[in-house]
Amino acid sequence: MECHWIRNAECDLAALRDASDGVAVLPLASIESHGPHLPLGSDILCARDLVKRIVAEETVAVLPVLPYSWVAEARMRPGAVHVPSDHLIPQVEAICDEIHRNGFGKVVLLQCHGGNVALHQMMVKRMLERRKPYAVYSIGVFANIPVEMKDVLDSEQYGHACEMETSMNLVAAPELVHLERLGERTFPSQERPDVGDVLTPVDWTATHPQMAVGEPQKATPEKGERIMAAWAEGVVDTLRRIKRDEIVPAAMETYNRQVADPQGGPP
Repeated sequence: MECHWIRNAECDLAALRDASDGVAVLPLASIESHGPHLPLGSDILCARDLVKRIVAEETVAVLPVLPYSWVAEARMRPGAVHVPSDHLIPQVEAICDEIHRNGFGKVVLLQCHGGNVALHQMMVKRMLERRKPYAVYSIGVFANIPVEMKDVLDSEQYGHACEMETSMNLVAAPELVHLERLGERTFPSQERPDVGDVLTPVDWTATHPQMAVGEPQKATPEKGERIMAAWAEGVVDTLRRIKRDEIVPAAMETYNRQVADPQGGPP
């Protein structure tokens, strides 16, 4: 079964919809700086590798990776392509609506960019608010990954363009990784603002002004393969659970009905 939406002809889509149990996946990535040693499209390249692994194990309809995202922090470095949240969220919503219009009852947002907080946390709430007639799920970056990063990595710090992400790119696009540009340069985290347990607009940029973390030199293809395989395993397990899920669709239907008629709901 051809799982990639764009590789199907119009007459093939119904068969894909049936084979996938009406589950469609929209991978979300970004274009932003990943240090001097990794390509700007690292998230896209790793997302594509992840999708290959997923469809090899489970039949789901997969949309093309959405490359443009919310990367406001990365605008302080060359190469970022940032889409403001008031444009991005309606765009993703419109794509989800079109997926449903084509007969899919469950839409899964596959987050492949850790900075997409708005699309992970806010998007599902927005879909409830707007009373969508389909179920929406958002799989966070590395959600349900069945391996601890500390068991794979040798660096104390990781999180972006680090040993972990560099290892992943050594698997997804090794020809674009330039470790020789680093020499002995590392990227220790800077001191956080001493303001207590609060969020600020510059938490990331103040702590990681170079858009890289830790010791990327410790990356290896072997580590990358283990991470990518574990990530795919976690996503596949989640997708299988989503296929079996009956609670979310029913709860959304109940919510929509009772919002439309609050007096007609249970006492």
